[in-house]
Amino acid sequence: MRIHKNIPINHKGRDFFVGDIHGEYNLLLATLAQCQFDFECDRLFSVGDIVDRGPDSMACLELLHKPWFYAVRGNHEEMLFADTESELARIHRNSGGSWFFQCAVEEQARLRLLIDQYCPVAFTIESKFGSIGVCHANAPLSWPSLQNANIDDTVLLKECVWSTKQYQQVKQGKTFHIQGVKFTIHGHVNCARVTTNLNQLWIDTLMRTRRLTILSAQQAYMVIA
Repeated sequence: MRIHKNIPINHKGRDFFVGDIHGEYNLLLATLAQCQFDFECDRLFSVGDIVDRGPDSMACLELLHKPWFYAVRGNHEEMLFADTESELARIHRNSGGSWFFQCAVEEQARLRLLIDQYCPVAFTIESKFGSIGVCHANAPLSWPSLQNANIDDTVLLKECVWSTKQYQQVKQGKTFHIQGVKFTIHGHVNCARVTTNLNQLWIDTLMRTRRLTILSAQQAYMVIA
C-alpha cells in the first residue's frame, strides 16, 4: 500500500476534485463536459470510491491509466483486497461489489495491482491557493503526520480510509482546523450538499442527489476562504 504522494503544481491548466464516483463512468464524463474540462491541460483528483454500485466500475478503474486522472484509496477500493471468505468480502458483495467477484482470479489480481500502483491513501497537491490535502475519510489534525506515515501506522491509515467521525462532529456543530495544509477535501459520507469544516470539504453527493460534485481548486478555495 502506498501511503502518500506529493503532486506538483499544474502550470498548464486547472485542477478539479470529484466526489465518490462509484462506477458512474458516463455520469463522470457528462459532468466533466459541463465543467469544460480540458483533457490536455487539466487534472482531476478523485477522493476515492471510484468503484462499486454503479454500472461500470471497470471503466472507472481503467481511468487510473490516464495522465489527467488521480485517485486516493477509498474504503471500496480497500474492500477489493479482502480475503474471499472474510466478513469484509461479504460486506463488499452486499455494498455493490458483486461485479468484482464475477471477475476471473487473474483479473482480480490485475485490478488489485492497479490500485496498489496508482491509489495512495493521500495526496498533497501544490496549487496557487496553497497545499491541498486529499484523503477519502478523516484527516489527521496535523496533515504532516499523514505525509510522513508508514505502513505500521494502522490506526491513522484506517481513520483516513474508513472513519466518518470528523464529518459527524461537524454536523453536530464542532469545528477544528487541520494544521499543515491550506485545506483538505474528502468523500465517503453521502452528504446532500458540499459540507465544510474550517478548512475541510466533503463532496460525496452522488448517493443522496444522483449528481457528482466536481469543484475546481479555485471553487474549493472560495468555499473555505
